[in-house]
This record gives sequence, C-alpha cells and structure tokens, in this order.
Amino acid sequence: MRISLSLVVWTLALGIAALDTDHGAGVRRDSDTGHAAKMRIQESEHTLDIHSPIDNRQASLDKALKVLQQYQQSSKNYNIPGRYESQLKTYRDISTFFPKVARQYVQGAARVFSSVFGLTDRTEARYASHRNLQPKGVKQAIQTVRKLAERGHEESLFALAEIEMYGKFGSAMELDLAFKHYQQLADISGNATAQYMLGLFYAVGLGSTEQQNSMSLLYTTLSAIQGYIPAEATLAFKHLSGIGVPVSCNKALGYYQSVARKAIQYYNSGPVMGRHMPNYRARLSDDNGGAYGVRTGPYSIHKVVDRKSFDELLLYHQQNALKGDVKASMTLVDLFYHGHRFAPRNFALALKYLRQVKTHIFTQQGELRKGLVQSEVNTGAQAAGMYGIMCLRGEGQPVDTAAALKWLNIGAKMGHGVSYNALGVMYQAGIEVPPNRERAIELFKLAAERRHQGGQVNFALAIIDAMPDIAHENLRKAAEKGHILAHYHLAELYSGVAELFSGATGAEMQCRMAVASYKFVAEYGDWLHSPIPSAATAYQQGRLDAATLGYMQAAEMGYGVGQLNAAQLLETAARRNAKSGAETAGQIGNDNVDAAGRNAKGNVEDGQATAVASLWSLFKTREAHVRQTLAYWTRAANQDMPDARVKQGDHYFYGLSVEQSSEKAAAAYTIAAEVDANGLAMWNLGWMYEHGIGVQRDFFLAKRWYDKSIEVNDGGKLANYASLARLCVKYVWAWLSGDDVGESPLFFAPRPVTQEEEERAQAEAGAGADGREGQVRNINHYEGDNYVPDDWEHGAGALDTEDMDVDEEPPEEDESLSGNLFFIALFLAAGWMFLPFR
Repeated sequence: MRISLSLVVWTLALGIAALDTDHGAGVRRDSDTGHAAKMRIQESEHTLDIHSPIDNRQASLDKALKVLQQYQQSSKNYNIPGRYESQLKTYRDISTFFPKVARQYVQGAARVFSSVFGLTDRTEARYASHRNLQPKGVKQAIQTVRKLAERGHEESLFALAEIEMYGKFGSAMELDLAFKHYQQLADISGNATAQYMLGLFYAVGLGSTEQQNSMSLLYTTLSAIQGYIPAEATLAFKHLSGIGVPVSCNKALGYYQSVARKAIQYYNSGPVMGRHMPNYRARLSDDNGGAYGVRTGPYSIHKVVDRKSFDELLLYHQQNALKGDVKASMTLVDLFYHGHRFAPRNFALALKYLRQVKTHIFTQQGELRKGLVQSEVNTGAQAAGMYGIMCLRGEGQPVDTAAALKWLNIGAKMGHGVSYNALGVMYQAGIEVPPNRERAIELFKLAAERRHQGGQVNFALAIIDAMPDIAHENLRKAAEKGHILAHYHLAELYSGVAELFSGATGAEMQCRMAVASYKFVAEYGDWLHSPIPSAATAYQQGRLDAATLGYMQAAEMGYGVGQLNAAQLLETAARRNAKSGAETAGQIGNDNVDAAGRNAKGNVEDGQATAVASLWSLFKTREAHVRQTLAYWTRAANQDMPDARVKQGDHYFYGLSVEQSSEKAAAAYTIAAEVDANGLAMWNLGWMYEHGIGVQRDFFLAKRWYDKSIEVNDGGKLANYASLARLCVKYVWAWLSGDDVGESPLFFAPRPVTQEEEERAQAEAGAGADGREGQVRNINHYEGDNYVPDDWEHGAGALDTEDMDVDEEPPEEDESLSGNLFFIALFLAAGWMFLPFR
C-alpha cells in the first residue's frame, strides 16, 4: 500500500506529541492533567507563522497538532459522564395500546412524565455543551491548521478534513467542509485516503452530497488502485453483493484476496506463531436489550456481562486465587492473556497468576508435586504449555527459548495439544534445537489428534503435497473453529481451483467458497484497516455522531456488525430527530441552511452547527436518512444479524422510505421466524394471519404462530396470551357471523406436534444421559496467535461462574390445552380493549 509523505509526516507529528516540552507551544507534559492542563493550554500564546516557507509551515502544523494532541490526552475532553449503555435504550410507545382517539393525549402525557422525571437521554446535550469548554489555545491551534490548509498545505488539508469529519478535539462535525477539503486534497495529490472518503460521501449521500453510485465507484476504485485497504474491502463487498455494480464473484475474489494477503503478511510479521487477533466486535444491541429493547428470540441477544457484574466476578476469582485456588488462577490467566473489553490484555498480570499455578503444581525441577488430584494435573499441563509459549514469544518477560523448550516438553509429556504444536514449531524453525522436519510433523500430528486448531493447520501444511485429502480435512476442521490461517489456506486452494477451471462447471462454487474464506480473513484479521475500534471508543465516550460515521464505514466495507450497529444508531437518530421537531425548526431539509448549519452566504449561524450535530443530521433529508437505515438493516439481515430481518419487514409494513407492501413485510417476517426462530416475527405473522393483512386470513395459522412465539420467547408470553384471547373473540364472532373459520374447533383441539419437535424431543432424550458433571473449562488453547475465540466481547465467558450462586434456567412450562384455556378465560374479560383494532 502506498501512503503519501503527507500522511506519514502528520502521523509522526501526532506520535511525538506526548514527548514535547517546548515552551513555544505553551504546553508541558507533567503529572498534572485535567483542568490544570486545559488552563495551561488556554493561557498559551499560540502565535505561529503561517506566511513562511514550506518547511516553516510544516513546523507550524507540527506545533498546532501537538497542542491538539496534548489537549486530547490530558483534559480527557471527550469523556462524557453517564452510562453509555443507556444511549440506545428503546422506549416503546404505549399509546398504541389505546384507541386512536386517545393516542395523542397519551403521547403528550408520556412526554411530560419523561421530562419531569428525567427519563430522556441527555448524552448528546452534555456533549454539545462540552464543546463550549474548548480552551482558547485549542481554538487557535485549529485556526492555524485551517489557515495553513487555505494556503494549500497538503498535511494541513488532511488534518483539517479529519477534524471536520469526525468532530475531533471538541469541534463541531462539519461534513460539507470535510468533503470540500477531501476533494481539494484528492485533486492536488491523489491522496488515497481522501479518495476513499469521497467515495464514502457519494456512496451514502453524507451531508449535502447527493448519493451517486458512479462517483462512489470512481473514487473508491482510484483509492484501491493505490492499495488502500479500506477501499479494496469496500469494492470487494460491492461486487459480492451487487451494490451499485453487477454481482461478480471473480472481482470480489480479487479484492478480498488482496486484503487477506496483506492481513496474513502483517500477522506473520509478529512474534513466533503470529499476532494476537483483534477483539472488539461488540454488538450495540447486546448492551441495550436487543434491537427492540427486549429479547425477541434465542439468538437475538448475546449473553453479556455489565461492568458491575464483571467487577464482582473478577473480585471473586481474585480472592479465590489468593487462597490458592488453581482453577480461579487459570481463569484469571485466560482473562488477562486474551483481554476483555473491561480488562485490556495484560501479559504481566497473566504471567503473575500463571507463576502461582506453576508453583502450586510443579517443583523447581519441573516435576509434579505429590497428592494432586486429576483436575490439578490437567491444569498443570495447561499451565506448562502456556508458560512455555509466553517464554517463546517474550510476553510479560524477555524471550527465553531455553525455558520455552523445557516447559513445552513438560506439557507435551502430559499430552497437552498446545505444547505439541508449539514444540513442533520450534523443531520446524530450529529454535533452540536443530531443525528436524520429521519430528515437527510428528508433533503436529499429535496436536491435530487432540483437536488443536493450530496443530491441524501446521500438520495439513506439512503433508499437503503428499496427502492432500487428509490435509484438506484438517484445514476444514480448523476453519470450522474459526482459525484464521485455516480459512486463508482454504481460500488459496479454492481460488486456485476456480482460476484453473474458470468457466467450467463448479468454478463458480469454488469462487464463492474462496470469497467466503478470504472475507473471514479480511474482517477478523483487520489490524491495519478496521474502523470499528475508533467507532466503539466514540460510542463509549458519548460521541454518537462520530460513532455512527465509523460504523457506517465498517458497514460499507461489509462488516455485519458494522451494518447492524450503523442501522441501530441511524434509527435511533431518526426517532430522536422526529421527536425534536428538527425538520419544522428548519435545520433538516431547509434549502437555506445546509447540513453543517451554514446559510446561503456560507456562514455558520449561531448554535446551528451544534444543534444539528446533536441531532446527528448526517444526511440532507430525513428520507435519505431512513433510506440508508433500511439499506443497512437489509445488508445486516443478509449476513444473519439478529432482528435485522424483522426490522426490514417493519420498513415495508409501515412504508418507511419504500413503497408500503404488507406482502413483502410478511415475507421478511416469515424468513425471520423460520430461519432465525424470532419470536417477534412469529407474533407479527400471527397478527397478520389473524387480520388477513399481507396474507390470506387464517385463524389456524395465526394461532400456530402465536403458540410458536410463546415457545421461543418467554418475554413475550403476556402479549401472546392477550393476542390469543383476542383471536378467540374474533374466531367466535366470525363463526357466529357465518364466516368460513375452518372445519375443526380452533382452541379445543390439541396442537399438532411438528416433525421438528419430534426430532428435538428424541435428541433431548438421547442426550439426557450425557451428564456434564466434572467438566472443567478448557483453557488449553493458546490461540491468540491465529485463532478467533468465542466472542470475549460477550458474556462472562472469561470468568467461570460454576461455583457461584447463579440461578439455573427455569424448567419449561406445560403449554397444554388447559394452560391455553386458563389464559383465554383470563383475558376474555378484557377483550373489549382489542375491538377498536378490528
């Protein structure tokens, strides 16, 4: 990838900002932070010469960037107080439960209640008011950058465009100005980043820019030609999905292949056995009760742990570790070695607890202590392998290959798969031992037999020429577990076959298999190009506008989690804009005021920029905003993101940015119900069959979908029983009116058992004898080198709660005929509430 000299210089300027002690900038780096640091910046005399030769202009820019960087680091000006988890909470409209004539009064009362008791979210208001605290020195530094940019200084143009694009250093987001400066930079130097950003503007229609797929494709292609990875990933997804271009597997293959090869090259440039995988793909919906604010099905929300619960679990295991609990210590080793969103990766702490385990189980000579139970022996094997790997890679301590060889041999003698694989790597590369390919293959095979993914990959690569079938099978098994190298090598094999037999039968299938694996590598090995970390940070800091932009970039690059998060943020923004009356206030969709708050003369009107930024007006019109939201819901649904298909159906049902179509809504709900087992989609289908909207009226199918919704979604039982009561009333009324209601009674016949239920019951009966007592959490995977673990971002998976007082899952309730009749009788008395909805 070619990067312009301007970007390199600017990046270096930011990197050395923390080391500056130059009194000319009026900023000192010392132990003082916060208010004192801001006061020093504010009191500084920021007088820089911008009317000087090129070298002096660069020096002026460097000084200005140092001031900005110091402000960002010392004052922590972006840390907005409050729980960021509540920013996307979905507050459902209770007025829909009342007759239409009373809804406006209920809505008014709800607004007054929320205002009086402070239930509305004020995160954006806090952020907007926080902008006004920008110190004088920071304002002068930004003004210096602006003046240098006006004189055509390339580095200043890029810095200014980034400030305006993301609202950095407490500035207001000004998308139209950012577009202007990216355009100017692209015209002057052909900067790849600027071209990519212009492509993003045209792709989604940011600010006042009209959406134009042709211009987006042009600029993104120009950037990709220069090897800019985000542009390559964006083009790959466009060609894969047919966004603005015809679907072309071969073109998508070429771009994804380029991105994946760069990712693997960077991975191999790390320590022995590669770099640790990035680990920051949290779904915002998981922290906010799901896309609808409630669990809608078994897969709609990942089990997450909040900060309070995490701290309690962490303290619990730390206390047990102090008491000599080996299992607790190994849990902490796993936590700090791999990292967690509430506990960043810390090799020193991981090594500390690992040494405690090692001392408890082994003597100084590396022999097992007497009197150990089998679970402690198993933990000892894991500890020996982990310690050997940390010595080999120099994690938490200097590299010590001799100690690595010793402890990996100990782990291997105890049958530890990780130790076999790492020891094989040492023999293969000749680290501390003479190179021995045969011994390495033998060790890789032993690791593969113990289902270690790294061992399976290394064994496959060692025998691929002699035994291709066995090699392919091992790569496939490792890929199923999320091993990035397995996906990469499978993609290389599939792409080679697709190229060799281009145009022949089966070549298209090989191409698609290669694209799927390359896409996995490109998205999970994204050290160099992912916008998700910065978007997640902005979200946690309360800068929801910047977070939305970051997730939109990820969405355009094809990240499913980016599409899901961007859709949810945009939908929340549209809902808040509507409540704030932004359009009637003339700040959105006003011909005289653009998206940056500028009037026809180009001047920023007082309060406009901040007000618009607080409303997240990333688009010129509300219609464009909602249309892009639907696009992301649809793309997320196509990548099996939870609740996204239901959201797509909602857009068609209500006609949001598309032509209203109950039939398309029913089709979307059917897919969500049958494929994702989404309880809300099932309820929607029951309601549509009950009323004959989008589908032919069918009381029996309506009851079937209501029943299935009860089965998969405990949280929706009350609504489903209420719907069944209403269905009963309508069924009786239709029967008395002489309408066709079917041949058999609706509620007085047992529900037929489906084939799926029979198979599930048989499987559960067969699995009942397979107890799980005595199982110990498997931490025998050193997979940080090339393995994508089971979402450390989600759940208390990093911490074992087996010994804590945690409520078990409640037993399944009997959904028999008597249960249905009980709730039907209970709700018949309130049936009149549902009559206005006929």
